[in-house]
Amino acid sequence: MKNNKYKIVVLSDLTEKSDQALSYAAKLSNEIDANVELFHAKAATEVSQIENPYLAISAIRDAHNKIDKEVKHLAAQISKENKIKIKTTFAFGNVKNEIENFIKTSQPDMIILGERKQKRFNFFGDNITQLVHKNFDGVVFVVTDENVLDSKGNVSLDNLGLKNNIENYNVKEKKNIMV
Repeated sequence: MKNNKYKIVVLSDLTEKSDQALSYAAKLSNEIDANVELFHAKAATEVSQIENPYLAISAIRDAHNKIDKEVKHLAAQISKENKIKIKTTFAFGNVKNEIENFIKTSQPDMIILGERKQKRFNFFGDNITQLVHKNFDGVVFVVTDENVLDSKGNVSLDNLGLKNNIENYNVKEKKNIMV
């Protein structure tokens, strides 16, 4: 049996903007009857730079447990507030590769990112938004500080041009909507 619900993925770096993006995804999921999944990727080099393999395994295990708690805590708070279930996933490795692989296996209908401040001199940059556009042919929301909620705290689908028209946003063309 095929699940006809939409799937929203929030790519998180566990900052305040991630909290805002996940909260927005939860509110949007209530409006369009969608499943929400939170994904976090961490660079393996940030986890362990220890040469001793036994100590490295221990450091990775500790980091795994710590990140697992952080991701689940973030999801639990927003899940409780919005009365929805949020699936959590995270990975260690090359962040860009992990995001690419996750998008391919997850096959979401929408991806929500938190807005990141531009670094002053970002010659190489992480360009996660560009990476998502390159690997995902669907709707990409970038959550900003601007308010797109109505007076009741619900997502304002009118402001997004989605009211009574969400099916049109499941097409295979690239879209980037700033919300």
